[in-house]
Amino acid sequence: MLYFIRRPFDLDNDKVLHKKSLRKSVYTILSEGLKSYGIEFNENAITYNEYGKPFFKNCNDLYFNITHCQELAVCAIENTEVGIDAENIRECLSGVMRRAFSEREKNVVESSENINEMFFRIWTLKESFVKALGIGISYPLKSAEFIICEDNINVVGCDGFSFTQFIINGEFVCSLCLKKTTENKVFRINTNKNYFTCDF
Repeated sequence: MLYFIRRPFDLDNDKVLHKKSLRKSVYTILSEGLKSYGIEFNENAITYNEYGKPFFKNCNDLYFNITHCQELAVCAIENTEVGIDAENIRECLSGVMRRAFSEREKNVVESSENINEMFFRIWTLKESFVKALGIGISYPLKSAEFIICEDNINVVGCDGFSFTQFIINGEFVCSLCLKKTTENKVFRINTNKNYFTCDF
């Protein structure tokens, strides 16, 4: 289950305060999500691996991951290893593309009608994968390859994982990686709600 919360930047008008507000929001939605599993949230029940991935100390069959970007916080709760990443669609980060994208991925971005959106579609897929692995961006990112054609995600080098992607109001891209094999899916969502969930 995915839990989304939007917070307009102008409520904070300060980057540091906005980031703190989103971090607080993401733990609020984690707490709300855990109630559906009959679990009361307690920050002391969370620990982190050596790469900073959070997990529950005493719950081996429930996994979560969180992310936030400007104006959006997302929490994923699943019964399998999970990674989630969200980004605002903005100008393509060409330095990141040179370092982390394969030649085929660069071609997909550069030939896209919307270069900025396509860049972040691929980048968030990579980020969600390494977050699911729990090893951070020390992973050789070019070896996890995502070739997107319209709304089809073709994956190379990520055996045993599946991906779902959400494009929200044409403003945000959010990618989910799960340690199981299901069909790769893309959803385009138009919503003005400040809080919404997705079950798939």
